Amino acid sequence: MYKKIKFDNYLLVNLVYFFLFLIITVYGFLHIYSSEVFSLYSYGELFINYQAGFIRRGLLGEIFWQINEIFNLDPRFFFGYLFLFLNFLQFYFYYKILKNKKFNYIISLLIILSPTYILFGIYDYKVYFLKDIFVKISILLHTYIILSLKIKKKSSEYPSFLIRFIIPILIINTLIHEYQLFFILIHLLLSLTILKSSDKNFLKLYYLFIPLLLLLFVYSGNKIQYDYLNNIFNIYDIKIHPQLYGGLYKAIGGFYKWHFFYFTYRDFINLVFSFFLTIIVPFSLFHYFEKDNLGKSFKYVLFFIPSFLCFLLALDHGRNLSLLSVHLISYYLIFNYDAKKNNKIKKIIKQNVFLVPLIGLFIFFYLFLWKLDQYAGFGGRDQVNTIFTSSLFSEIIKLINFSYNFIDNNIINLPEIKL
Repeated sequence: MYKKIKFDNYLLVNLVYFFLFLIITVYGFLHIYSSEVFSLYSYGELFINYQAGFIRRGLLGEIFWQINEIFNLDPRFFFGYLFLFLNFLQFYFYYKILKNKKFNYIISLLIILSPTYILFGIYDYKVYFLKDIFVKISILLHTYIILSLKIKKKSSEYPSFLIRFIIPILIINTLIHEYQLFFILIHLLLSLTILKSSDKNFLKLYYLFIPLLLLLFVYSGNKIQYDYLNNIFNIYDIKIHPQLYGGLYKAIGGFYKWHFFYFTYRDFINLVFSFFLTIIVPFSLFHYFEKDNLGKSFKYVLFFIPSFLCFLLALDHGRNLSLLSVHLISYYLIFNYDAKKNNKIKKIIKQNVFLVPLIGLFIFFYLFLWKLDQYAGFGGRDQVNTIFTSSLFSEIIKLINFSYNFIDNNIINLPEIKL
């Protein structure tokens, strides 16, 4: 008798997870010990601290500064191993969440191999050290807690997790990077899906972020702090971005200059396709397959509106799309998967054979022939960039080359290859 194979027993999926584990490990160590995929762009921002007074994004840098006063650490090691751990943690949450879902393996592969999620910081090494990963981990953790409580039928314990873990983590994240504030309402949305009517008073905990928002707006940074911090960071040979003291005026000016002077038709096509592949595709897929009455209402979309402010205040739309898409699927993943709709789709495909090659081509394109970079394909002044480039193929080749060189240099002499 045929026995249904569970998701976590699929050899292919497990091999993919192992491949991703290797990729994360290799890239993590390359950022620590090599300059091959290292960028000062995001690395420099990690040093922002409170030595020049309270300032947005300063908590992580202050933690390093205080620890460094005691242990005299190499910042490359400190931040390198921290972000290696954070990437492993992000990978772990994806693995645990998807393992608990009753998806077919194709949907699972589309998530874990998408250029938008786990592999975003791999495909574009310039964003590896971005503090966005704290924001992504917080929503994945929130989703994992809710999903676990629902499976164990212990939803009544959620208020305790909200007080002890979720709210404190969100406050800490906000002090690490104010981007967290743009996604607070999505955390509120997740809380609404599991809190009982008698526990709705716990939602008042989210009021804490109103004074925090005002505080970070007032202390957004100034020229004096910018100059002082750059001066004390000379010993590390880094310089933080001028946007630290520019505030809203620089953001608006940058938005105007980018979109009305340097933005070309090619850039527009890249952005449209990026939005389609990162937002529209997962939205359409999950909204259809979730069976918890999502199809009857789109009210939940209102909670995502504040996150679109990122597109006005920051010009790197690729990272904005990645953040938004991670929160979008994290919300969907707490709901039940409708197996009946899945069977219905399978039946439609069998009845229309021409759909098979079309779906196969799309899956191949989605996994191998595009990638989401920091700017969603925007080239800037007198530069050419595109999202339509080899992605997973390139990483497989890089991993093979890295493995060959590592074995040749550290274990045994391999045959010489002359190119």
